[in-house]
Amino acid sequence: MFDCYHVARTEGDVGAHLARLLPIIGYIQLAPVPDRGAPKQGTLGYKAIFKQLDALGRKKPLGAECRPNGPTAESLAWMKALG
Repeated sequence: MFDCYHVARTEGDVGAHLARLLPIIGYIQLAPVPDRGAPKQGTLGYKAIFKQLDALGRKKPLGAECRPNGPTAESLAWMKALG
């Protein structure tokens, strides 16, 4: 498992770690730093991370660990924004 939130908090440069470790990563979990809100906010650039994963050929599903900020449809709107 590769937890983007914890890698960003403890190791920094999530993109570099993803590129290096992707061959052995089974599952990627995402959450924004620092507050685990919607992934479109915070200091991690998930749009760039998603582009990097596409460029690296990653096709497996991702998991999101984030706090909802309202009704379900509104809380999941970040998926379109980052898609």
